[in-house]
Amino acid sequence: MKSWLLSIALVGVASPAYAGGVEWLTDAHAALDKAQAEDKIVLLDFTGSDWCIWCQRLKAEIFDTPEFAAFAKTNLVLVEVDFPNHKPLSPEQQAANAKLAETYHINGYPTLILLDRWGHQVGKAGYMHGGPKPFIELLEKVPGIHHVDLTGKAPAPAAAAKPAPQVPAPPSYGELTLKGVSGVGAQRLAMINNKSLAVGETAKVKVRDTRIDVTCKVILDDSVVIEIEGKVTELKLKNP
Repeated sequence: MKSWLLSIALVGVASPAYAGGVEWLTDAHAALDKAQAEDKIVLLDFTGSDWCIWCQRLKAEIFDTPEFAAFAKTNLVLVEVDFPNHKPLSPEQQAANAKLAETYHINGYPTLILLDRWGHQVGKAGYMHGGPKPFIELLEKVPGIHHVDLTGKAPAPAAAAKPAPQVPAPPSYGELTLKGVSGVGAQRLAMINNKSLAVGETAKVKVRDTRIDVTCKVILDDSVVIEIEGKVTELKLKNP
């Protein structure tokens, strides 16, 4: 079953933090938007930053290294999902982090969840011995990750220059389309264009060159009932 990144009423309430030369977001919405715009993978780091020794070792041995910074700047949008004992978090951030942990069934720290730019889970990892090299080699097996030369050596002369790979343009959206349904019961989510909504949630969904408010009323196995500007309509799931 497909797993979609929750557009779970998450509102990032803290400014981005920088560690090891890379940006760490706390807003899952902003991370997914950035990943879509830049064709990157979202890395969710479920951590106990001020008490979990393995989380602290992961940060010191891998995340704070220049090798990881160079790799992340090419491939990753980083999100810290923190569960500290002493560091203050706003009630909104605590609720957002708890909802993400529930969604991805987190039962230990550190846990890393990798999502493609559409919110599909494409990988899962944790602390690894050996520093950044084996960790980066593991991530390079994830679809959508690009190899980064971290040796610092100049490339060998090539017989003929190869054309640079084409980076996909950010997606454009036409009419409202139900792209997928995931989860069960109260955890069921509907992916509509660029947003995932649970029952009762309202989000701004991209349609052509604008965004419209869409409220999710009912989620079924192959359809969703939504409300737009006071009008109720049903979207059917279109299988590829």
